[in-house]
Amino acid sequence: RLFSALDVPTVVTVVLGFLCLEKKVILISTRQSLVLDCCELLKSLVFPFELVAPYGPLLTEAFMSLLEFPGATFVGIHDDGKEEGLAELVRNSIPEDSVILDLDNGEISCDDRYETLKA
Repeated sequence: RLFSALDVPTVVTVVLGFLCLEKKVILISTRQSLVLDCCELLKSLVFPFELVAPYGPLLTEAFMSLLEFPGATFVGIHDDGKEEGLAELVRNSIPEDSVILDLDNGEISCDDRYETLKA
């Protein structure tokens, strides 16, 4: 399911360029099961290393403070389509040094450093 949502170069960039370098990675999708499956698969692709960042495969509003953690985080968010929902709140106010992967359209939102990694 991961490779139907993201192409191989994007997956490699996420694993090697963001997760292994301990960046804040946020996965968002309208399909809750896709978010959970992709989080678990990306986490397993870090092997033989271990993900030491706080990990929330299905983040809820009650645990939104996890995004304010000063170091790396790896979370998944279900987009419920609400204008005041957690996914829209995160999209509108992207936490600093965060990478947002939209699994529905395969887009990555972050600062200009992604272009350097992709080249």
